[in-house]
Amino acid sequence: MAGLPPGALVGFWEMTGAAVLWRSRPVPASASGVIVYTADGTVSTVMEMHLVRPVRLGRTFAYTGRFRTEGDEAVHRVEVGTWPFSRGRELRRRATLPDPDRLVLEPLDAGHGLALSLTWRRTG
Repeated sequence: MAGLPPGALVGFWEMTGAAVLWRSRPVPASASGVIVYTADGTVSTVMEMHLVRPVRLGRTFAYTGRFRTEGDEAVHRVEVGTWPFSRGRELRRRATLPDPDRLVLEPLDAGHGLALSLTWRRTG
């Protein structure tokens, strides 16, 4: 596996789509957000997600910290974040670049039966 090219994630990305599965079933959801990766290894994100089922949920999530890449994974280490992103927590995401300005992030740990696939477009 070749992995992500050096610097491939650096930039300002806007969320363009979110696919949500709850216990392997699609869940109606809407989401928006931004994520920023810097050349010095900083990551910051703010996301808003609304789920209709299995429970009605509308929540804003945010965190900042450091990131690194390992193969095809983006590893985010949280320094400051909202619930459930606690300090020191490592978040592993499968990172796919279908083209240089489109990024798909998928958590490797579905956690509590919830699986996400977030699509981003580089805007800067």
